[in-house]
Order: sequence, then C-alpha cells, then structure tokens
Amino acid sequence: MQIHHGDIGDNGQLQEVVARLLAPPTLEGIERALFIQPHPDDNQIGAGGIMAALAADGVEVYELTVCDDRFADPQYIGKENSVRTIRQRETLAAQKTLGARDAGFLGFADKTHATVDEIADAIVPVIRRIRPQVVFTVDPALENECHSDHIKVGQAVKKSIMDAPFGFYPSFIDGHLHEDVWQVSILGLYFTDRPNTTIDISEVYAKKQEAILCHRSQMSEELLMLLKVQDQVIAQRCGCPAAERVKLLSAHQLHCFPFPVE
Repeated sequence: MQIHHGDIGDNGQLQEVVARLLAPPTLEGIERALFIQPHPDDNQIGAGGIMAALAADGVEVYELTVCDDRFADPQYIGKENSVRTIRQRETLAAQKTLGARDAGFLGFADKTHATVDEIADAIVPVIRRIRPQVVFTVDPALENECHSDHIKVGQAVKKSIMDAPFGFYPSFIDGHLHEDVWQVSILGLYFTDRPNTTIDISEVYAKKQEAILCHRSQMSEELLMLLKVQDQVIAQRCGCPAAERVKLLSAHQLHCFPFPVE
C-alpha cells in the first residue's frame, strides 16, 4: 500500500523543522523553576549547581521534598506540628545556601507505600500554586536505579506535569473546573544515563558543595569521595571544571513523541 501526501516543503526546510523538533529545550528566559526531590539531598547532589546558577540569574527557584524522616526521627514522632526533623532542618539550610525557596514537604515516609497516583495527586496542587516553567526531578528510567522512592517519585512528577493543565483533574469543584491549571513547559531529569544537555556550573560549584554538606546526617567521608569522583568524571567528559548533565524535554516531547531528544 502506498500513501502519498501533499508537499511539505523542500528538503532544507524539512531538515530545519526536524532539527527543531528533536532538539532539547533551553533554560533561557525561565522565571520560575521547581525542583522536586524524593528525599532531602537529592536535588543538591543531582542538580545543586543548576539550582544555584538559576537563582544567581534571578530565577525564582523552589524545592519540594516528597519523602523525609518524619516517621523515623524519634524527636519528631508525635510532635508533627511543633518541630522539624533532622533532615527537614538540613533541607532548609541547603535551600538557603543555594538561594532557593521552600515549596514544602509532602509528608510521605522514606520507602513510602504510597502509589505513584497518590504522590502525583499531592504534587499537582504545588505545580498549580507555583506555576513553574520548568520542573526538575530524578529520572525514573535510570537503568541502575533500584530505590523505589526514586522510581515512584520520578514517575509521579511526569504524571503530575501531564495532569496539572486539565481543569477537570482530579475532580470538579462544586461542579466547576479548576481555574488554577498550569502547563509546565520543560521537564528536566537529573540522575539520568541519557542526558542531552550539559550545564557548566563552575562558577557555583562551591555553593553546590556547601549545600551538600548541609546534609550532615547523610554525608560520610566515603560518600563525599564518591560524589567528588563522579563530578570529576562528568567534568572530564564535558571539558570544563564542573558540570551537571541532565535530560531536558519540552512539553510537546512528553506525549506520543517516538523520537529520542538529543
């Protein structure tokens, strides 16, 4: 069977359109960015340089934490409304270091039994409230990833980005559509083995390191050495003193898009 369509322009024009279609988006002109982490410290380790660089450029940078130690910290249990957990305090300190703003703690436990849908439904109102152009989170498709929180949160963020623009989701309000719907323009994935964008963070690398050290309860000498080696490997491959590699996808590349974005 042969199917012929009308003229779509000369070959040069077609190649130009295809190149734009397949290219990753850029972060130029971003006004608000939301970084959603499974646990305290994930954003700092995976994208702390990007957070600091955007904040230094005047972008409103927000951080949302999905899981924390509220059900594991003895000083917190039973006092939920009056104290912060150890990791919550560390998170707020790291945000201050990077120039980020707190978007809250969603209240799920480490190794949560919550479903992807439950986590996504908790994220949607935050996206609608902050109205970010770009949302960053962990890549749930990282081949080596075995942590269920990372897999579920990454999937939940992807789902919430698709759900946030629909006024009927998650349900009507007194018979009316939601009026605070919001379309995220760019999804950014860190901790990814399929990056398509390299961002030079040399000027803010010291801030990233300082923010990571805010998470003292998690940082052993062995882990710090491992993170430093990882950073060195990325820098050598990128040819700059310090860099972070992420996968950026535009809104039109998030649904029914069968081509790799490289």
